[in-house]
Amino acid sequence: MCRHQKIFCLSLLLLMLISGSAFALGLKGKLDNPSGSRKNNNYNYNYQNSTANNRSVLPRKGDIAVIVEGYDIQHVRTAEAMIVEQLASHGYRVVDEAKMKRIRAAAAKAKAARLALEGNVEGILKINASYNAAATVIARVQAGEPVLNEFQLYTGTASAAIMAVTSKGVKLGGKSAMGKQVGYTIDEAQQKAIDAAVSSGMSQMF
Repeated sequence: MCRHQKIFCLSLLLLMLISGSAFALGLKGKLDNPSGSRKNNNYNYNYQNSTANNRSVLPRKGDIAVIVEGYDIQHVRTAEAMIVEQLASHGYRVVDEAKMKRIRAAAAKAKAARLALEGNVEGILKINASYNAAATVIARVQAGEPVLNEFQLYTGTASAAIMAVTSKGVKLGGKSAMGKQVGYTIDEAQQKAIDAAVSSGMSQMF
């Protein structure tokens, strides 16, 4: 091989090595930042996520009181049981049964409880103080008359307006939720619709 050929081969080899290094660096950059965005964008994204995760939720420390109002006592008990179940499934403690009985009795006659059911924050704060609760969940439930459908099943609908106020005066929820379910009987359709509405309404709290 002549001298010129040797120089040409060495130059070609050097060019290949440089191109390979540049490709490797470019690939590493793509893997490190697949979106192609700058680090500042990533910082903003993380900041926005942390801000969203810091939204107000029910307090973890302390017990939660529950007050439910409705036209039918069975519907009220169904909604109350579903709220308690939802709280427990998310790791919250509900006030003991003795306090729950006193709260139910107060809901029928105590002024603070009546104000609480109307969404009055001062009334709810008094409930929190009276029963040493970290927050009180207030719910109004109503179920419509189920309708027999073409499959000979009953279609039930229900609504649940649920809100909560913590002992620090932070208000949560407040939007109405709807539930629609089918059942073999009128009662089953109503109960399932109430469960669905309450479950949807309680999702605002977590």
